[in-house]
Amino acid sequence: MTEIAIRAGTTKARILPGLGFNCYSLTVDGFDYLHQAPDLFPHGSPTHSGIPILFPWPNRIAHASFEWEGSTYRLPMNEESTGASIHGFAAYARWRVLNQQPDEVTAEFVLSKDAPAHAGAWPADAGIRVTYQVEPKRLVVTSVVFAADHEPLPYGLGFHPYLRVPGECDQWQLQCDATRAWTLDNMIPTGELTPVPPALDFTQARGLGAQHLDDVLTGLPPASALSPRATLSSWASSVTIASDPGFRDYVLFTPATRDAVAIEPYTCATDAVHLQASGIDAGWTVLPGGQQSKSRWQIEVA
Repeated sequence: MTEIAIRAGTTKARILPGLGFNCYSLTVDGFDYLHQAPDLFPHGSPTHSGIPILFPWPNRIAHASFEWEGSTYRLPMNEESTGASIHGFAAYARWRVLNQQPDEVTAEFVLSKDAPAHAGAWPADAGIRVTYQVEPKRLVVTSVVFAADHEPLPYGLGFHPYLRVPGECDQWQLQCDATRAWTLDNMIPTGELTPVPPALDFTQARGLGAQHLDDVLTGLPPASALSPRATLSSWASSVTIASDPGFRDYVLFTPATRDAVAIEPYTCATDAVHLQASGIDAGWTVLPGGQQSKSRWQIEVA
């Protein structure tokens, strides 16, 4: 599978345009801070490694369907345990590379062009351009969402970086600024928001131990620009996620293999389309036709 490599000094990122434009490797001074599932090559799931791009919705949509403007949209039911549709269309598609330089690369996904079999499953033609740029000890990710057919585009956007640091997972320290949690029923938010319970309170860094995470958090401190939101650290080094105010929710996830922690910036909550229809502000966005929305987040190694 064709890959693109970009670098700045001892920092190198490797990207697979044909597998969702997934940045599957980020090495700094020889250590890879992104996890790759053993079966990534040749036929592994693109959502189990690196940085899957979750668009036009992140995480789950309950019942794999939703109502919009009087029409019903049916999505692939690709998670049998919850009956949900998960992680959008972009992560599974071949993206088109628009520009490449030694330290950055930009590619584009448009639903009607790059996943045409699913074009009728969404209310409007969804487009996104993503740029990866490497700087010394840093990966900057800039995204531009646009309504490709000039119809209003409902969407949510998320990124799913599988992070790792030196040492064993049960010795890693996790910190996250989120102060509120969505109550979940079968992994779907009920609409209730609560202060983070003790088990999910990472406002002060603490060890993971054997704790399993798959939770949707919000209540981030106000910010007007790119701001640090969460850090994973060990005795040797740390990796910090910073994001702009457009990313209002974070998912924390530990895979069963316990060789990574996903710290996932989202523009909305899981199942936001249904929450919003119930009158709950969950971050679901409707982009007017002909307009675009830009956002930015980054990974920084210390």
